[in-house]
Amino acid sequence: MDAKLRTDPYSVRENGTAPEALEHKSASAVLRGVIDNAQGETISIGAIIGAFGERAFGFMLILFSLPNCVPAPPGIAGIVGTPVLIFGIQMLLGHKHPWLPGFIRRRTVSVSKFKRLIDLTEPKLQKLESYCRPRLTQLFSVFGDRMIGLFAVLVALSVLIPFPGTNFPPSIALVVISIAVMEEDGYLLIGGYLIGFAGLAYTITILGASYHLIHAAITNWF
Repeated sequence: MDAKLRTDPYSVRENGTAPEALEHKSASAVLRGVIDNAQGETISIGAIIGAFGERAFGFMLILFSLPNCVPAPPGIAGIVGTPVLIFGIQMLLGHKHPWLPGFIRRRTVSVSKFKRLIDLTEPKLQKLESYCRPRLTQLFSVFGDRMIGLFAVLVALSVLIPFPGTNFPPSIALVVISIAVMEEDGYLLIGGYLIGFAGLAYTITILGASYHLIHAAITNWF
């Protein structure tokens, strides 16, 4: 991602085209700008993607990971996990801008619910951003973007597994990593990966234990 190219969060375009570039704005400021300037009671996924322009991958990963970082109604993990999986695959393949099928881009989300999510998470994002500054910038490259894509795929698979606790740590890690990339903070990137790998290790442990329990139950049954 080009750290020098930033986009106007206040120009939400339904056709998905990127708004004109301007000086750097933090992730929390862009998310707040999108929701505060949304017209009507709903906003389309395509409009949100268009508002983020060149930084769309990072923001969309944050946006679709945030619901799994806070208490949310049952079933929300599957709704937000699928886009993360799609975006992760695209980043892994080297795509520069996120793509979603038309029927997903046309889907709308409630502005009021979106605003509640931003209100809840904005203080935490701002606190994290306050510690960010360019460090270990050599970690950010085309290869680095592909590794983030691979990590996003693993996080999405963990989120989509219907077991308690498998979505929370990886989703937090993906938000941290996405902010680290946009701020080019290598220390934060490493911290995000450590959190993420710990969460993925928990998921693997849960899966292994479940497999052995199911295998034992089937063996005893027959």
